[in-house]
Amino acid sequence: MLSDALRALSETFSRPLRRVLWLSLALTIVVLALFGAGLQWALDALPSFDTPWLDVTLEWIARFIGVVVLIPLVHPVVSLVASFFLESIAAKIEAQDYPADPPGRDQPVLQSLWVAIRFTVVLIVVNVIALPFYLVPGINLALFWIVNGYLLGREYFELVALRHLTPDAALTLRNRHRARTFIAGIVIAAFATVPFLNLLTPLFATVFMVHTSKRIGRA
Repeated sequence: MLSDALRALSETFSRPLRRVLWLSLALTIVVLALFGAGLQWALDALPSFDTPWLDVTLEWIARFIGVVVLIPLVHPVVSLVASFFLESIAAKIEAQDYPADPPGRDQPVLQSLWVAIRFTVVLIVVNVIALPFYLVPGINLALFWIVNGYLLGREYFELVALRHLTPDAALTLRNRHRARTFIAGIVIAAFATVPFLNLLTPLFATVFMVHTSKRIGRA
């Protein structure tokens, strides 16, 4: 699995994926900037109490809450933006690294978009629920890896597996190898905790899960 992760990391920055990488990154930054602008607008709309110390205190509290809430939203936003490119990434890696295997079939655009939106909503809800525990030193990082490792391992394995299998067959295969997909998800979640690299998480996750699914299929 470590070799697959290192291979995926190298291929994430390779020439065939470079255009997708920069386009996805640019769109992600635009979306996050719009979120930040909306947050600033909300802060500016806070009522004034004509008491300087109270106004300053409330503003700092609001900014702190805004930042704390915005941080868990980074990965869901990245995932949603990148969802438009993941099928093409999987196809490129399959054709490049596994040319002898039958090619996968791209999912319909509306179906892929619905799956991406559903996953994004689940990711946001679960991380918002876990947010109070993320503020506890000592368990926050481990909890983030476990919670998101399960969600990310499941989502990206199904994304890749559904290119070759029916939904029922993909679910059966994932259940049969749930430990391996969970550990792969933890690797992806760990990648998502690295500043700046976390913006490339969906690309890395897709490439990594292509290799993981191929290894599972051969097993």
